[in-house]
Amino acid sequence: MVTPISNLIQILVQQSNSPFTKSCPTLLTLLDVFLEVLQELDSFIFSRQVQLTPEELTKATLIKDTMRVTCLPSIIQMLIQVLKGLQVNQAREFELICFSLQVIGLYALWIDIKLVVNEEFVNILRTLVQCTEPKLHQSLCLLLKGLVTKGMASFPDKLSLILSLWPELLQPLLNSPCIAKVLAFNSPSQNPVNGIAEEDADDVVGLLQEFSSLFGSVGYNLTEAYRALVLSNAPIPSNTIDTSVFSQPTSNWQAAVDQCLDKLEAVADIAISLLAYSDSDVSQGVVMFIGDYLGLLKNNQLDTFPAKPQAKAATLSNGAGGLSQEKSKVLLDLTSDRLYRLQRLLGILMEKIKYPNDAGAEDLEEFEEDRHEYLTIVRSIARIDGGLVLDAIQSFLQHILLQLPTSMGAKDAGSEALSRLEACLFLFFSIGEFYKAPRNDHFAQGYVYSAKMNELMTNICCSNVSSIEFFPVQLDFFEIIGRYDKFFNSSSKLLYEVLAAFLDARGLRNPNVKVRCRCAYLFSRFVKSHKSMLAPHAEQILQQLEGLLPLDPTPQTPESKGINGFAKPPSVPTATGGGLFSITEQSFLYESSANLILARQTNTEGGHETAQLFAMLLRPILLQFPQLVRLLAGEKDPELAEARGIVVKQAADLITRTTRVMSAQTPPQAELVHIFMEILNVMVGSLALLPTAPGSPGRTSACAGIRAFLHRLIGSIGPECNVVVKTGVGGGGGGGSGGDGVSQEGSTASNLLLLALSTVVPQLIDVHSGPSIPAGDPDIRWRELREHMPLFSQVAARYKDRSVPFLTECLPPLIAATLNALAEPLHESQLVAIEERKSLRRGLLQMLYGIGQVLPQGVLVALGSDAASVLASIVSLIEACLEADDAVGMKAGFSFFVGCITNFGGDEAFYKEFLLPHLLPLAFLCPARPAFRLTDAQFSLALNEAASCVFAINSAKGEVFQQYLRQNFLPQQNLSTQYIELYMNRLLTSSLPEFQEFVKNFYSSFH
Repeated sequence: MVTPISNLIQILVQQSNSPFTKSCPTLLTLLDVFLEVLQELDSFIFSRQVQLTPEELTKATLIKDTMRVTCLPSIIQMLIQVLKGLQVNQAREFELICFSLQVIGLYALWIDIKLVVNEEFVNILRTLVQCTEPKLHQSLCLLLKGLVTKGMASFPDKLSLILSLWPELLQPLLNSPCIAKVLAFNSPSQNPVNGIAEEDADDVVGLLQEFSSLFGSVGYNLTEAYRALVLSNAPIPSNTIDTSVFSQPTSNWQAAVDQCLDKLEAVADIAISLLAYSDSDVSQGVVMFIGDYLGLLKNNQLDTFPAKPQAKAATLSNGAGGLSQEKSKVLLDLTSDRLYRLQRLLGILMEKIKYPNDAGAEDLEEFEEDRHEYLTIVRSIARIDGGLVLDAIQSFLQHILLQLPTSMGAKDAGSEALSRLEACLFLFFSIGEFYKAPRNDHFAQGYVYSAKMNELMTNICCSNVSSIEFFPVQLDFFEIIGRYDKFFNSSSKLLYEVLAAFLDARGLRNPNVKVRCRCAYLFSRFVKSHKSMLAPHAEQILQQLEGLLPLDPTPQTPESKGINGFAKPPSVPTATGGGLFSITEQSFLYESSANLILARQTNTEGGHETAQLFAMLLRPILLQFPQLVRLLAGEKDPELAEARGIVVKQAADLITRTTRVMSAQTPPQAELVHIFMEILNVMVGSLALLPTAPGSPGRTSACAGIRAFLHRLIGSIGPECNVVVKTGVGGGGGGGSGGDGVSQEGSTASNLLLLALSTVVPQLIDVHSGPSIPAGDPDIRWRELREHMPLFSQVAARYKDRSVPFLTECLPPLIAATLNALAEPLHESQLVAIEERKSLRRGLLQMLYGIGQVLPQGVLVALGSDAASVLASIVSLIEACLEADDAVGMKAGFSFFVGCITNFGGDEAFYKEFLLPHLLPLAFLCPARPAFRLTDAQFSLALNEAASCVFAINSAKGEVFQQYLRQNFLPQQNLSTQYIELYMNRLLTSSLPEFQEFVKNFYSSFH
């Protein structure tokens, strides 16, 4: 069938015998358009970037199969004929030659290889490769990569193809002036581009990128062919491709192995030279192959590299499984030539991972990604010879340190020297990830590299590295200290020198935010690891940290955050040291200080001195706390108020985190109890200043911080704590909680805590809240209510019967506020508020269940005179849980009632006024509703608790209840006599588990 494309092909073929430019220039434009169409078509049917849908893939496959049969042979033949007629010395035709080669390279991946691997086309390529133009060689690289990466057996087909291409096309490319010049350099610091004319540099770099990608693919395929060849150990089978147009391939197995290995080693040398090139795309083109090549080299050490990493490396290099006998024969011995190659590679890698001094943000991100790739190569070298990597680091480090002045800043050293120093330090830090030592101690006597690691650490710690005002170097220094902290177990003198570096302008007071913030975390680890040695100096360390401990009172809003996150208006006063750290970093400082103090207590057994040091540590933040609350109370701007509330929470969190270093299982010493109560006194005194309405800007955050400290205090000071505290806490209110243990001399800490809770909690909850208060979004107010509930559960669990006065005073207001909140109307569009209401309802039911478990007799007492009304409300809440599909909340509600029935079911009033009219209908009818999903696991648990309610009532009232069921309740539910008798029989004769199982089947018949 004649088509426009077939006509075009015929015209181009006919015209190819004479020069295009002179005979018919219009055809050049037509050819250009045709090549663009072919390029776009390939991108659609053989997309290399976009994941095609199944429908698109089917369509693309159909087009490919059709093109292979109908038009591709004629198209490729036409392009070959056209290439014969195009002249390299004509600029327009030169561009079309390059374009044609690129398009043929694209199609080479999925067409019959005989269309391009034939005498006619290879002769054209032999001619073109003699041209020295970088752009033409770049197009040839694209074409050859299409051939090399084409899907075929790695051995013998791919190997034969590569061995045949090498002398004819690959070797001439290697001899190209631009490429030969690059391969002659061994270091990226010797930039070959500097010697090229500026207008040609882009073309050369483009050529090198494609050349690197080509030889990366050649190397990978040679590696795979070598593996297949060695493992086959058999005569070479016949090729499925015809390479007779090239030199005659080898048919001898050993000769094939030798040729493959020879080319593999040659490509490895080429790849290492390309890796040294300054352009990252050129370097990245060979990274994967270098890793594959290193995977072929044997481990040059016996039991010196960790077994697990070695096994892992072998698995990555040699496929699934370990170093089996079959696969071990693939590995190559580490000869002197290969060892030299590794040394050269390490030198290049050291240059490649140098920190770029003048890089922008995007360049830095790309550099970090490339650096990670280069580290994988270092890991592979370390698997082969771990000592080689350490020797290289030591040699580079000593050489660089000798070049640096004895005392200097960043301005006194060249940027090149600083970058190389940073590379050494970074590499030494990084090898800790894959040099696995027993118990992570790289300095233990039994570890094979302990001597070298000790020498390197000594050189680093004794040098002036930490004083160099170049933040990547300083950052690496402290990272090394953090990773190899076990070095100081045997080097206590250097420990104190490093401590000084942490505390001065090199570390925590460094002008660079990245260094000082990271140092805050590393310092906490450093102290935790060596607290016994540092403990005698705890007071001096605290004195040096004192200026860093006050919290910056400036509220952080999106507009006020600077690069450090602490930019602030000039009118706001700044605390000493404020702005140096975020709250996270300051918490590390407080935690470090607390660990030091506790370690000193262990060493000296002096409780009074420990308390003094804790008071010294917490004094700055305790002095600030009331001021921060006042700033919140006086703030009129809602956004700033919210930010100030966060500052209050951060202050409370610092205090809480500091006290958490003390064991919760061991009762605190009397001196520390006094400090705890002093903190509580400060917080209680400040709480009265907070905004009263739930959801007020800043209130939620501030309350959360205070509440966290109360949780910590309840965990530390239990009912058995009889330490007498003379200072009154909390003023008036809550007298019912502190009757015992109060005297003219003071109160026991446990009683004082309960008294304070009775004062604090109503202020946190806001007793006056009700449906008429519109303050704040409902989801915020309700979340604040819900977050108070665990405090009640904790007090009940910790203090048990002694908590009843506190619960009697504080629990009813919480329940009232919660019920009022749940009664607020919501529009169906308020999805967040609807979900928060569900969580609030569930939280209330779970809290009541938890208190009931601890105080089975006291829970109804705590509910007070409105207990009956509260119980009726709980029934409504369980029904609401069903409507909201909340099986967890429903289960908690039924479980609470099981406890109430067990303890109060015998009470006649309770039975007649609540159990029969309210709970029984709920427990019996709720599972029968369509919304009750019996097949759901959580609903099944809720059903078990509902059945337990009925079972518990029967156990408590016996025949009276059975008679009511048989004569009144069950007939009213329109149940047949058969169902009634069945239900009653099982209730009377079954155990609780058997009854629960029966109930599931019973309700399933209704559903």
